[in-house]
Amino acid sequence: MRKTFSTVQIKSVDIAIIGGGIQGAAIAHQGAARGLSVALFEKGDFASGTSSRTSHLIHGGIRYLEQGAFGLVREALHERHDLLRLAPHLVRPMPFLYPIYQGGERGRLKLQLGLMLYALLAGSKQVGNTRMLSRSEVIEREPAIESDHLQGAAFFYDCTMDDARLCLSTILSAEAAGAAVFNYTEVTGLLKKEGTVCGVAVEEKLTGHRGNVSARLVINAAGPWADQVCRMEGEAPSRIRGTKGIHIMVPKLTQAAVVIPEEGSQRIFFVIPWNEISLIGTTDTDFDGEIDAPMADPGEVKGLLAKINRFFPSARLSDSDVIAEFAGIRPLVYHPDASPSDLSREGTIEWTSGGMLALIGGKYTVHRATARKALGKIAKRHPDFSVALRSEKRCSLHGGEIGDLDRYLRTEMEGGSNFCPVGIAGTRHLIHQYGSEYKNVLRLIKTDHNLAAPLTPLGYPFAAEVVYAVQVEHAVRLSDFMRRRTPLALGRYRADRPMIQAICLLMSRELGWSQEHVEQEIENYFMEIGKTK
Repeated sequence: MRKTFSTVQIKSVDIAIIGGGIQGAAIAHQGAARGLSVALFEKGDFASGTSSRTSHLIHGGIRYLEQGAFGLVREALHERHDLLRLAPHLVRPMPFLYPIYQGGERGRLKLQLGLMLYALLAGSKQVGNTRMLSRSEVIEREPAIESDHLQGAAFFYDCTMDDARLCLSTILSAEAAGAAVFNYTEVTGLLKKEGTVCGVAVEEKLTGHRGNVSARLVINAAGPWADQVCRMEGEAPSRIRGTKGIHIMVPKLTQAAVVIPEEGSQRIFFVIPWNEISLIGTTDTDFDGEIDAPMADPGEVKGLLAKINRFFPSARLSDSDVIAEFAGIRPLVYHPDASPSDLSREGTIEWTSGGMLALIGGKYTVHRATARKALGKIAKRHPDFSVALRSEKRCSLHGGEIGDLDRYLRTEMEGGSNFCPVGIAGTRHLIHQYGSEYKNVLRLIKTDHNLAAPLTPLGYPFAAEVVYAVQVEHAVRLSDFMRRRTPLALGRYRADRPMIQAICLLMSRELGWSQEHVEQEIENYFMEIGKTK
């Protein structure tokens, strides 16, 4: 039976966390691993906000060197290394090219110095080698790139990741450590005693069940919604300045990730190989619209396509080539005057007047460091919490205890019997998705061989993954599976009606959906991805 707020009936905890994005998930994980009782509440699905709408990068942020944010870059580079170790199935090294064009904003010498500083800040935690490439080497590697006025490129490594699954892995790790985690459970108000925040009022979105949870401390990790939570306390000052970033998916353009300098600007955007297609983004504009459902406007998509076509003229991309698009809101620290691109990516951790701890801004890459800082801040103000440092092993991530990914893959392939139901390619897919937990998906298949059926012509994902998502990963909506348990909603089969019906059938068997409910789930999903049935 799925655990919900109404079935668990929690009354009191040490820490109540508002927000199930990566920041809230990391604090829940580390707090529970250190012996605190924790409850986390997310009004939508886990990672359904900004944490599933990123550029899918775990990186130091080479652009931030120009802003002088050396401390942030160093911290991010070190966290990048640790995440590679903790979740090697979800965080993977990726070669990057930064092309140099005659008359560009960043010349060869500037980029060479940047690479040296990037490597210096990484220290012993470098991911791969860096070097400068000649014009001919760039063209050999990426023949589709614009060659006119091309002088060469900087070559370095950063990491790509599955943002939604990394957040989910952290949520499941928190749950394994003893935290109570609830999606589709909205905090509707704050409890107070003598002016101090002492708990939360919550409502289950799917059942309407309401209740109160008292807490020694409430943490606001609501991302773009942080100001709304602060206003529940009565605080009006803006802490968040939201900026919008869009991404598009198109047919595969490159073998490596390519950094594209934006003409006449200090901004950059990326072309990233991702699941046999290319992920392109991101933009950076002020946003004051509805943050619950940001969308990529047609004009923004056309503008991004035009920029890409300048650097990949043979691609001749048009609207019809866009496989999918999405938009997210960055919850940056409020500053009234700076341009969106110049706003600091460093976050703050602040006490409100009512004693609530608010996390404002911050990069996805440094979420674990942010959680450590937040717990340290709590321990300093509330020594009775006794937040003690524990070994990294105690904070390992769900599915991540596999060591070197390539070695683990080889070992598992040699095991023969593990991958018989789905073949070598299928096993490789499952390991990339679930790490060491892939064996639990295989157990479902061995129990019911019908669950070995692939959902797409690619040969994956498998029907068993739908069942696993419901039974283990808190999926309760069609969009949960399509968008955040898998990346189906961002790929070529996102609107495949027979596949969607098959997934709904599997989910309805687990969750008891009626046919009317199935149709509503399908309608809601198509609305979320901006398509009509």
